[in-house]
Amino acid sequence: MTSYQLLILMEMKLSNTTAIPNEFFDELMAKLSSSAIRVYLKIARNTFGWRDENGYPKKRDWISHSQFSKVGISNRSVTNALDELIEKNLIYLTDYSGLPLNTPNQRKQAQRIFYSIVHNVENTTLTNAKFDPTRTQNLRPTKEISLPRYNANERMPDHIRMQQILQEEAQKQAKRDNWV
Repeated sequence: MTSYQLLILMEMKLSNTTAIPNEFFDELMAKLSSSAIRVYLKIARNTFGWRDENGYPKKRDWISHSQFSKVGISNRSVTNALDELIEKNLIYLTDYSGLPLNTPNQRKQAQRIFYSIVHNVENTTLTNAKFDPTRTQNLRPTKEISLPRYNANERMPDHIRMQQILQEEAQKQAKRDNWV
């Protein structure tokens, strides 16, 4: 295999990935509860995992509390994990205008909570990924859309079933396109 083919293969394998600071794995993960690890990784996915047209990762993202339930922990565990991560200065929570939301009561009062990860930008993967903390961004929130679920006895509307089929076919084609 030529070096060019290897480079193309590496690029294919690295697309659809999220950069997590090495410091998290090397030093911090052993000091965190499993709930805090899950919440941290969800925040990292919703920020570092999304890039604008210039390749810059998101600095912050609005994440609804219900999105954290998808990582398999209860609402109370999410709150405890957020407190733990804030206490260890690993995440930063703000409202829309940028005011800090460090306590559960402050978070209850806020309409939307924006999450960001605190990290040392010197000599990290994110520095190499065009991370610029001073640059303003206009990225849409990574609000996840859940499709309505239908029971076995209910009839699904044809246009929704067609969307599902088209999405499944597009995913299959994408997998075929990535085969080497």
